[in-house]
Amino acid sequence: MNFEALKLEKFCLLLMLATTVLVASCGKQSNETTKQESKPKTDTVKKQSNANPLVDAGKELFYMKSKANNNSCSYCHSDGTNTGKSMTKFFSNIQGADKRTSTYLGKFTGDEVKKNAGGATVCWESYMKMKTPLTDEQINALNAFYESVAGSNPPSEIKYETIALPVKDKAKLKNEQKLVMGLKPDSQKGEELFNNTCGTCHGENHTVKAPPVLEDYDGNVKSIVYNVRLGDGAMPFFKKDVLSDQELSDIADYIMKKNGK
Repeated sequence: MNFEALKLEKFCLLLMLATTVLVASCGKQSNETTKQESKPKTDTVKKQSNANPLVDAGKELFYMKSKANNNSCSYCHSDGTNTGKSMTKFFSNIQGADKRTSTYLGKFTGDEVKKNAGGATVCWESYMKMKTPLTDEQINALNAFYESVAGSNPPSEIKYETIALPVKDKAKLKNEQKLVMGLKPDSQKGEELFNNTCGTCHGENHTVKAPPVLEDYDGNVKSIVYNVRLGDGAMPFFKKDVLSDQELSDIADYIMKKNGK
């Protein structure tokens, strides 16, 4: 091999070595760029999948069933996702309830609303029959959950008409009983209303534990009006603007006829 051939071979080897280094370097840079580009996406996914633990705890409380009667906040109140439950249309939703100016028709106002988790302290003991009051930690969790589902324009106050609050008005109850009994009822409509309104607790497929069932009812129209308008024990009261006197008359007539009265 002459000197020129040797020189050419050496040049080719150097060129091949430089090319190999350049390709490896580009590959490394490409991998690093890919990692850098994918990293923000990974972090974003993590942030989106990591829910606030306080909100999670509040949601768990909202859907938790009481061991005493199997009742739950979510049976009567909506968080915006459980409106399929028939009872939620009769009671106020909890979206942004921690920011309301008052609740329970003025029972709690101002700072008391948040301190009582939008009135949940009453539901917790009266309707769910829990033996111990809500703790501060549980109240904070419920408030965090209310805020998380508030949406863009939650109501600052929910106004309604009732004779159950701020105290049970038994004088007005008598007028209410006379009014309902003076209406012409429709038992067929009453059956449909009963199934959609009362059936959750008192129907054949009731979800709460050991409630009074229709077949065992031994009262009259007056007692039905009393229970519906004032509530009784674990039974909530139904406001006029969500269950009219005529609808109450229809339900009462269906119940009485179902029991042979």
